[in-house]
Amino acid sequence: MIGFLVPGDGAAATDTTTPLIWVEVDLDRTPSRYQGEQMDHPDICVTLPEVNNRQNNGLPADNVRSNGLSGPGRLMRRDRTGKVSVLYDCAGQICTPTDPRLSPDGTKVAFTIYRGTQWQHECGSGNLTLAGKGAGANIAIVDLVTGKTSEWPFVPGRHDLTPVIINQGGALKVMFSSDRAQEFEPVLRGVTPRGDPNLQNYIADLDGSDVHRVGTHDFVSFYGGFQLRDGRILASCAQWLHDLVFRGDGQVYTNYPSTVQNMWWTCAVDPWGGSQESPFGAHYQGKALHFINQLSDGRILVGEYYRGNYQNGFGNIWAWSPAPFTVEGVPVSEARKPVNDALLPRDLVNLTPWASSEDQYSRWDAAHAAWQGRVRDPFGLPGDALGFVWCRGVCNNQGGWRPDGMDARVEFGPHAKRQPQRVRSPVDAAGNPVGLEIGIYKLPADKLPSKDYRHDPVMMVDKPGVAEYGAIYGGPYVDVYGQAMPDSAPQPRSADGACYLQIASQRSETTNFDVRHGQYRWGHDERSPVFGKELPGVSAADVKYIRIARLIPNAHRLPASRQWTSMWGVRTEILGDAPVAADGSVRIRVPCEAPWLLSGLNADHEVIKRDMMPQSLRAGTTLTCGGCHNHGDKAPQPVFARSLAAKGPAVDLSGPGRAQPEYTRDIVPILERRCVACHSGRAPAGGIDFNDRDDRDGMSTWRMLLMDYPQVSNPRPVRVSPEYRGKRQYYLDRPQASWLINGDYAAGSGLYWYFRNRRTDYRSNAASDADYDYDEAHPHVEATPAEIATVRDWIDTGAYRDPRAATTAPRGAQRRVPTSAPTLMPVAADIKSSPPSTEVASDPPLAHQPPGFVSFDLRPTKVGRGQNPWMYFQGTWHIRDERWFDPHGVDFQVAYARRQHLPPHPRLLVTLHPSAMGNGYVGQAFAPPAFADFELRNQDAQIHSPKADRWTEWWTYSRDGVGYPGRRLAGSIEALVARYPQIDVRDKGFILAGSSMGGGGAVVQSMILPAPWRSRIAYVTAAIGGVMPRLKPDNYRHLWPPDSGATRHLWDAIDFSIQARSDPIVRNLHYRHRFSSNDPFFTKDGVNEQMPFVNICEAERISCEATWVQAGHAPYERGVKMPSITDFEVPEQDVTLDRAFPAITHSTGNFPLTAAERLDTTRYPRGHYNLGIVWNHAQIVDDAEQIVFPLRYVRHTGFGGGIPDQPESVTVSVTPRRARHFRFHEGEILHWSWDDGAMSGTAVVKEGTVTVDRIPLTAGAPYKRLRIFRSK
Repeated sequence: MIGFLVPGDGAAATDTTTPLIWVEVDLDRTPSRYQGEQMDHPDICVTLPEVNNRQNNGLPADNVRSNGLSGPGRLMRRDRTGKVSVLYDCAGQICTPTDPRLSPDGTKVAFTIYRGTQWQHECGSGNLTLAGKGAGANIAIVDLVTGKTSEWPFVPGRHDLTPVIINQGGALKVMFSSDRAQEFEPVLRGVTPRGDPNLQNYIADLDGSDVHRVGTHDFVSFYGGFQLRDGRILASCAQWLHDLVFRGDGQVYTNYPSTVQNMWWTCAVDPWGGSQESPFGAHYQGKALHFINQLSDGRILVGEYYRGNYQNGFGNIWAWSPAPFTVEGVPVSEARKPVNDALLPRDLVNLTPWASSEDQYSRWDAAHAAWQGRVRDPFGLPGDALGFVWCRGVCNNQGGWRPDGMDARVEFGPHAKRQPQRVRSPVDAAGNPVGLEIGIYKLPADKLPSKDYRHDPVMMVDKPGVAEYGAIYGGPYVDVYGQAMPDSAPQPRSADGACYLQIASQRSETTNFDVRHGQYRWGHDERSPVFGKELPGVSAADVKYIRIARLIPNAHRLPASRQWTSMWGVRTEILGDAPVAADGSVRIRVPCEAPWLLSGLNADHEVIKRDMMPQSLRAGTTLTCGGCHNHGDKAPQPVFARSLAAKGPAVDLSGPGRAQPEYTRDIVPILERRCVACHSGRAPAGGIDFNDRDDRDGMSTWRMLLMDYPQVSNPRPVRVSPEYRGKRQYYLDRPQASWLINGDYAAGSGLYWYFRNRRTDYRSNAASDADYDYDEAHPHVEATPAEIATVRDWIDTGAYRDPRAATTAPRGAQRRVPTSAPTLMPVAADIKSSPPSTEVASDPPLAHQPPGFVSFDLRPTKVGRGQNPWMYFQGTWHIRDERWFDPHGVDFQVAYARRQHLPPHPRLLVTLHPSAMGNGYVGQAFAPPAFADFELRNQDAQIHSPKADRWTEWWTYSRDGVGYPGRRLAGSIEALVARYPQIDVRDKGFILAGSSMGGGGAVVQSMILPAPWRSRIAYVTAAIGGVMPRLKPDNYRHLWPPDSGATRHLWDAIDFSIQARSDPIVRNLHYRHRFSSNDPFFTKDGVNEQMPFVNICEAERISCEATWVQAGHAPYERGVKMPSITDFEVPEQDVTLDRAFPAITHSTGNFPLTAAERLDTTRYPRGHYNLGIVWNHAQIVDDAEQIVFPLRYVRHTGFGGGIPDQPESVTVSVTPRRARHFRFHEGEILHWSWDDGAMSGTAVVKEGTVTVDRIPLTAGAPYKRLRIFRSK
């Protein structure tokens, strides 16, 4: 082993017997080729776990530096005798273990296994990192007594991380972090999304069963936990909501976020995941706080480091004494400077001041020509000693990975060009400099804090060419902390099983340093995000209500053109306002297991104080606080039990709530009614235009209100930062969204003042010459109380704007309506009429789908050029918070494409995607096919399923038996037709299409699509679809209700064999289907379910054309020349609603010929049905006197695959379907003639139509006419 070797100093002290658990990975120091140069020290390319790579790298290996973790790693153990053993080895696997945590008795080690599907060669070297699609992580537990390792299931793409074995009321549980919920971080201006789902807090049994999500409030991530001696679990948490990321100083960070990956605090929860607080970090302007542990004297340990730039989580180590619940540290009143001097732990100390957390190379000791290095992974040892992991070397790639430059620094120090020094540490056994050396060390109690990096550390494990990290003490808990396990922290249970927030007073620590010391400047408020927020000038006595707002998680990211925005970064709903008692106390019933934020309101229900850290309560628990953001450590916390609120009932704000107002839908109409008359046109009053909808000049009304913090549109801009340069002097800090809107407080927003006809921010115009003034001469605005409340709540809930939202009256679009009471959707007038033919029944007159939940972009996402130009538009189903269209709590995508040049009566195609293709099928640009002018695409819930395909609906039903897919299809058609009333769904009808899951769905929806749209289907064209689910029920087990008892009728409704006999719409449709006779998904007992479908069509005289091959789950087979029948065989063929069409049956050109032979797929694995029988749609006659079908035969030959050529001549039976004008009367005898009298006869009307048999057709002959008529 190598110690800290410096010539002349000798070897440092060593410890070879303290029990340890750690992770190690081999370093490859073989020179490599990278960026066209030789890299002599590629060991610097090692990548260890830290906040920036917490979910590893799911990208393909491409030799570009990545976020993957180095491997293959080993989990190691050293016992009390000094014996070293391997607990888990990733050799031969693409994985690495991390994050070990011991059970209190020291017999079980829980750890994370990061997995990839490829290895990436970092810096072109043999240093490997995990990569590849499907990368993820699972948890494992090794029993040190038996030696057996048990793994929790690994799910590709899912990350179960950082397990900690906790004492939960005397029982051992595992608290861990996971991205299972697939929720994403807040959407904030200037913050580039990572794309990784949030890591949220979960609790499970040791075997991975009985999993419960307890971190619904984790709106970015919570991970890396450690159970403190008092029973609380302390972890790293990222809190990026609202203004929290806008905490940088100086003009660069004016209204611009700091580096968010550095904004990791420490957050504590109880052993059930409740009672969240932040002991350290919320008011600290530093770097990421991560790697948590505890000294034996009780002081909490945490590492601080600059994320990224391959510092690998190395920085310095802080320690502080734990405080009571909600207490953080020094009160604001004691602060002597504005930054890092208030609400920090009073005894906070840097234990390794010779290390650095800055974004730079590790510190250089020129006197000894040595890199001092950085530290991470602190852990407590017996006797108050500190264990840690030490990176000795450059430990940073500041300036990039240019090999020659990095090699020079490794060998000759930070000033290699102008003042080179031969590096003397770290070096190998021969004294040659190495890129880095990573090992495990300790500092004895009498060396804390350490002053001498050269002599204080004692080496524990540091093998040459091996990076050892993630170390913890390897013995039982009692060795370090003098007790068998952490304390059993009690869970604050309520008496009635509900959830309650109890606040003893309105005492707070929300007045920041600048306000307290008279240094506050309007618009120059850069330090306000570091403290609890309040409107300057308010007092605790001004708070009259506490508002609870439920937060709506972000289920996915949208393209920029469709992304909603909010100052909070999330959407919300207002659960209500609870009045505060005279002593400032309040007791509120809040929702359980749901995230929420609280804010303080004045008597006018205007927010004047607010919290920005989400909370949630476990079912049946209570959260009790002494005040609102009352975190100082001096004054005793008020006791809720002595308060007035404790003596009365709670105010119930547990839901449901009211939606937050939205700009386009709710604010624009108010501006139009109250402002636009004066503030619009070429010379708007005061130079302020509230009717500017043109973004092309970079400014519009919404941009002026929500983005103009540079005051570009302000006729009298305020110079708020004269110490800055140029235009930056006018830039406004958060919370100002603009010069008219304070994103935290309506009461502080100029726009709102004019609706109140007075200034409402607890200041006067005379208070400052450098702020925005209220114009006392402005005309009185006659706003209603409801309008004032809407503007107020819009600003106070984050000034939410959704570019997909439709404007309310007076501009004419629809509002959302309650899902419990669907109303009629206004569509083109021709849709509302019933089908004219009494012979063709339509669905009963049911209510249409609830309107307003689907929106489309106003401008195309992509435009296709060429001979047939087209446009593609994206859209969204806004259904996360309603249950009519889907029960899963997510928004869905929807999209359509249209021809740029539309005919007078365009045709619509509705396409259903195959399995697992909904995102690309909808989210990637497409053009309508040749036989349609519009194509509309929706999604099945399968696409949004967080676990495998458990939400799969097969375009039919959800688990509760409700036909949500049909509702979404119908609703999107209604919305599209409302946008384009010229779409011809009355005469042409629309086409329903799909393949695979979508093919089966298209046929099923022809039986259950909601009215009136099912009767508007012209025809269905499908491929390889499961068209008769009852014949293969295993496909749908656990996805739909059972085919028995009370839910049997659901299966009857989609059983083609039943509906083909009785349903008038199904009987009058035309079906086209391409499939495979040996499709494993739809074959049972040797029978493919699509064969009975063809036979049913023939038996019931339903129009159908089909082809099949033997190609598994595919409609094409190599060596078989089967024509595609997705579209009609000839361009003049079509099926529409405005005229009858011929249903062809019993064609002697079919192969095989009979129904029985078609079922024998062993003898006849390939075939076709009604192939080559075509008609001329335009020349069909359907009037009161007659029906005329022009028919001909197109012979197909050369199929291959054992299919014979079609014969020269065939005969067919013809049944008119869906006549618009000709009337059939049951039992009536009608006449027919073929080929102008070459054949003639009569037919009796049965079941609403007639059938003419044995009509002869010869290949190559022109169209001949079949005429059906009444004799005069």
